[in-house]
Amino acid sequence: MKVPVSGRLGDRSKFSGARLKGNSLLTVAFFGAGGEGSMAPLEAVAKHHEVIALVSPLQARSWIRGVVRRTLTRSGLGTLAAMAKWARRRDVPLINAVSGNEPSLAARLKQLAPDVICVSAFPWLLGSEILQTARRAALNVHPSLLPRHRGPNPFFWLYYNDDRRTGVTVHRMNEFADAGEILGQCAFDLPRGFAVDRLYAKNALCGAQLLVRVLEDLETGRSEPVAQDERLSTRAPRVARGTPAVNFAEWDVERVWHFLSGLCPRRREPLHDPDNREVRYASVLGFTRDDCHRAAGMVERASFGWNLFCRGGSIQLADARNAQRGDKR
Repeated sequence: MKVPVSGRLGDRSKFSGARLKGNSLLTVAFFGAGGEGSMAPLEAVAKHHEVIALVSPLQARSWIRGVVRRTLTRSGLGTLAAMAKWARRRDVPLINAVSGNEPSLAARLKQLAPDVICVSAFPWLLGSEILQTARRAALNVHPSLLPRHRGPNPFFWLYYNDDRRTGVTVHRMNEFADAGEILGQCAFDLPRGFAVDRLYAKNALCGAQLLVRVLEDLETGRSEPVAQDERLSTRAPRVARGTPAVNFAEWDVERVWHFLSGLCPRRREPLHDPDNREVRYASVLGFTRDDCHRAAGMVERASFGWNLFCRGGSIQLADARNAQRGDKR
């Protein structure tokens, strides 16, 4: 699938983020959840366009608050405080939403009439009534190379599927999750064992730059949408905490190490010792290739923590006392 490559940013140093009457800057309603995945794109957009509203998930005193907190924690999106602080500092209205289909939110946005809705690291799909309040486009920053890994948990699935290349996509939003036309992509190689927190930070910066470029293309009429190839689409649903994921029968030791090391400490594979006691490892030290003649998936106590035996070798897992010993390759 051919994806448009946006042109380089023009010289906008004379603008400080405030929109002047009569110029061609876009007005933006920005949806986010306050972590780096939201704040980096927000800051970048505000340097070139006028942000007229922020929308964040409501911290309600109900079951919703717990759901939102757990969703953001699993996604590594941080807290909502940064959004509120940014809105106060810039004197921009902060709108709290309880869902992506809220009629009152649609009514408020219809009054504001933004040129563009920009979404980055927001936990809910937006309904058609809300999307239609954007006069030019509703855009989403998604941390994968669409149509691969559509859904709320792309980081888990790119490690699970052993992807060697990943990136960020900016696409038009429609009523389906991450299925709209692609307006730009930024791709890069995923190093083996690369920490998911570092990947999240890299995606945030790439997404910020890409979103600004897509907005410039939209503003200047250079935008070239490309439909996603449905034959290449894969899903990235949430995975319940404690769900076993490693296929010890098929994955070799390097692949298991890449998966465990990349996602730790955000996610830890449920493991048990020969007495069926839970193995609480704190970090992944490294792996060793050898013919260990142990059953794949077996865990054995060691001085540094545990050895996890796999096809073609073993992985060294540290307990809390040895979590700072560093990598052992």
